[in-house]
Formats: sequence, structure tokens, C-alpha cells
Amino acid sequence: MVLACILVYCHPGKSSEVINVIKNMKGVKRAFEVLGSLDIVVEYEAQGLEKLGIAVYEIAKIPGVISTETLVETIL
Repeated sequence: MVLACILVYCHPGKSSEVINVIKNMKGVKRAFEVLGSLDIVVEYEAQGLEKLGIAVYEIAKIPGVISTETLVETIL
């Protein structure tokens, strides 16, 4: 399993619409709006990096999303 935080940057006023779509995606553990330079943080769990990449691509295609940044958990 791969655990990641996906940071989502949205067009102004679109984060509520975007988060509603994200919360219905399989693999989403938590999603919430934040204040600051980004708009949404998504905690996501996937079977592997390929599935994670597909999920990030699906989020990036949501209308209102400007860009995403993905932080993948590491095991040291």
C-alpha cells in the first residue's frame, strides 16, 4: 500500500465543487479545504504507485483544478 497526501490548487471559488468530487473517489481517506497557498489536502491510499498516479491524473482533470502536488509516504 502507498499512502500519499495530494495537494490541490484550485481556481478562486472552485474548491467546494472540486472537494465534492474528490470525496467520492475510491481510495480517499480524508479530504479537507485549507487556508494558504493551496486549497485542498487529500489523504489517499493506493495499491501501488501506478494506481496513485492514475488518481492524481483524475484529480488534475477535475474542472476548477489548476495543479496538484503529491507527497508520498516513505519508510526509513
